[in-house]
Amino acid sequence: MKPPHEDVEFRMPVWQALGEFFLDNEPNLEYVARVCAESPYSLGELDQILFNEVWPALSPNLASMAGEWAGWDREWLTKRVLEKYKTGSSRVWWLNPAKLFFCSAWFSVRKEIEQRRTRENPAL
Repeated sequence: MKPPHEDVEFRMPVWQALGEFFLDNEPNLEYVARVCAESPYSLGELDQILFNEVWPALSPNLASMAGEWAGWDREWLTKRVLEKYKTGSSRVWWLNPAKLFFCSAWFSVRKEIEQRRTRENPAL
């Protein structure tokens, strides 16, 4: 997978969809699953995008008293993700209690992504 700064065009829809998890309202899980399923990224790559790119950029919103709820401006989101991007593995996400709690929703979305991809490409 290319680094994010070399892949902004394909990453942007995924960043915006995964950004739903960090808004101050209920995420639209169907939208997140649809966008991620239509993306060129494997589930492992989506994990990396979520925990190494989107999480470092947007997780502070979860602790904000007046967090963002309307959505993320594309230009701001791109700048923020590229600024906060963490290289390396997301293997130790379970050591962070906030990520562990957060992951229950992500696991549901991952299942939906797999189901959507299987329906669209039954030969897989």
